[in-house]
Amino acid sequence: MIRRAWRSIVRFLSSAGFATWLLAIVGAWSALATAIPQGLASKQSVAAWASAHPLIEPVVRAIGLHQAFTSIVFTVCALALGLSTALCAWQRTKVALGKARTLRRAALADEHSLAESHDLEFACDPALSRSDVMSIASQTLERLGIRTKRHDGLLTSASPAWSVWGSPVFHWALLVLIVALLVGNLLRSEGLMDVAVGQTKADTPASYWGASTAGPWHNWGWVHRSIRVDAFEPDFWTGGVDRGPTPTVAVLDRAGKVIKTQRVYPNMTLKTGSLTIYPSDDGLSAGVSLISPSGDVKLRSYALVDFSQDASGGTVPAGSLVVHDQSGKPQFGISITVPLDRVDGQYNQVVPKVPTARVVVTSPDGTRLVDGVVTPGEAVALPIGGTLRVDSIGYYARLQVVDDGSIPLLYVSLVVAMIGLTITVSMRQQIILVTAIDGPEGAKLAATIRLWRNASSSRDEIQNELAQALSRVEEAAPTSGDL
Repeated sequence: MIRRAWRSIVRFLSSAGFATWLLAIVGAWSALATAIPQGLASKQSVAAWASAHPLIEPVVRAIGLHQAFTSIVFTVCALALGLSTALCAWQRTKVALGKARTLRRAALADEHSLAESHDLEFACDPALSRSDVMSIASQTLERLGIRTKRHDGLLTSASPAWSVWGSPVFHWALLVLIVALLVGNLLRSEGLMDVAVGQTKADTPASYWGASTAGPWHNWGWVHRSIRVDAFEPDFWTGGVDRGPTPTVAVLDRAGKVIKTQRVYPNMTLKTGSLTIYPSDDGLSAGVSLISPSGDVKLRSYALVDFSQDASGGTVPAGSLVVHDQSGKPQFGISITVPLDRVDGQYNQVVPKVPTARVVVTSPDGTRLVDGVVTPGEAVALPIGGTLRVDSIGYYARLQVVDDGSIPLLYVSLVVAMIGLTITVSMRQQIILVTAIDGPEGAKLAATIRLWRNASSSRDEIQNELAQALSRVEEAAPTSGDL
């Protein structure tokens, strides 16, 4: 009773219908996830979506659609799909093992072994010699699309033993793909990082713009690298195609040694290990130095500026610099914009021909304390003494940084799955062994036929064609025996 119930459960879990339903649920869930912002409730895009959809937001949050790929629903479905795939792969592996053994035995068969053990016998015209019988059988099989080899009195058309492994390989690769997706979502981190040209930022949560997202198993303590932007080209052409604004990005190890550097633009991401960097946006940056009354440089930083055709001067601050006193209390904030040149009534979104920076200093309550325009190398006086010097005006790149160790495994499993699928779809799986034997009424044709997949003919058609070709009167007579 228990064994019967267990077999029923296994049969259900490994059934195509169960797997199809799971795939449909996972596919629908993933489609919904693309339409709903992903992240914590504090993330700006998530909060904005929640405000715009107050009626369905409680349901979306309850079922975990804002963290769709780490939610309980997705995880349970993916685990069930993985279990179903594993059971199916194991069953197909057992079948493939049996087929492979049969194919290996077929490769070792000879005239005598086939005469002793075969599936079918065909009575032949008594006037036919054994050589004639073999020739007629070869021609008949050729007409049916079955090419045979003749050696040692035997006609053979047997697939290689590896041809039966396409389906198991495909299913095991799918299982690896599912596991990689699950583990990848648990270990993955992703966020937007703003990096000015010449600036280096450590790959830590504090370096990300807004908020980064990380899976529950992601450990920032394992990450020991930095990201730097070495150059920026407002218009980069290659292969006759304008790639648009293009930063040159470098990834550095813990010691500051460059691991990899390259231009990053759409369809040309920087990949190194588990890290992938995509271009997201760009703007201008102003390198600034905070100088004490005694002339010492207390702080060097970058103020980032975004383009906006609606703003006066064509730019808006991407954020503000906050200066704190020794107790950590905010003293004042500094925001910077860069007035752009106008071309044909529009602001030209590149560094101006004569770059300047407008520096606005405000108190914690929002009172404007300083408002001045300076060129690189000039400074404005600060209310607490000292100055703020603008050192340079250039570009910054907003980069989408994804750390996902499962990506290389995903690519490998996809390639292996495609190889397995190609073998399954294109390779024949068959055994056809034929030899002529002597009988009391003349020569007979002995044959063993196994047709598993992609055969050019059917067993019945082969029997009928051979029977008609060798004898218009006698039909094929099945016998017992096996390889």
